[in-house]
Order: sequence, then C-alpha cells, then structure tokens
Amino acid sequence: MRVDGSWIPGEDGVIRPVVSGAVRLASDRWLEVDFLLDAGADRTVFSARFLHHLRHLSTKSTEIILAGVGGGTESITIETSIGFVRDDGEMVTVRGTFAAFTKLESADLSILGRDVTNNFSVIYDYPQQVIVLLAPPHAYEIKRS
Repeated sequence: MRVDGSWIPGEDGVIRPVVSGAVRLASDRWLEVDFLLDAGADRTVFSARFLHHLRHLSTKSTEIILAGVGGGTESITIETSIGFVRDDGEMVTVRGTFAAFTKLESADLSILGRDVTNNFSVIYDYPQQVIVLLAPPHAYEIKRS
C-alpha cells in the first residue's frame, strides 16, 4: 500500500511535507484535511481552524497540554477515523482518539503524528520531492550508488 504526499509551500514561503487525508464526521461524511507530516510529533492533532468541523464527534472534555518546541498549548481529544487514499484509489483508515488544538495560534495545519505514522514506513525525501507512506505489499530498499 502506498499513500503519496507532497512538499507544499506555506503562507510563510517555507516548504513542508504534507499528506492529504479525510476525517470521518459525526454524519459519517468524510471531510478533507491536510496534515503536516511531523516525525517528531508523538500524536496526531487537528488544527483549531479544523476543530469546528468536528464539534459533533465524541470528545473527552478533559483538556490536555501538548508540548513542543514552542512550549505548551491546550487541546481536547476526539474519537474518529482518518482516511488516506492509496495508490490504487481505495481508502485506508486509521481509527483512534486524536487531539485537537483549542487555540488558533497553536498551528496552521493539522499534524500527522507517530500514533498514525507508526503504521507505515515513512519516506521524507526533499531532494527528490517525495513524501510516501508505505505498508505491505509495498516496500523500499536503500542502495548504495
């Protein structure tokens, strides 16, 4: 299985690794969301801008503090599924409890963390402009050139 991402310039001009996905809403409808692929993030977090779309999902009212390079920020948790379109056009889903930032200044993009990416071999290749999530039957090999 292969899910392709891309290197996308942000509003600040910085090029970042992004994987497009979809989130299952309470209505069972899927809504597209772009995720910043972050190898340093322990968990997947929806941006506060995206949070209003998730308001009818099962949430845990306990606020948790997520910490990173910029310090700590408040979040809530949401139970849902995230889907990614594979190279064959079918969707693969990951179900779980994910975080959502509650403050707009916390992040511009939703973040795809290791709670999801640990299900895949992840390739970040800036020189070749490749972002790929792989799972069997796909694999990769590193060769000496």
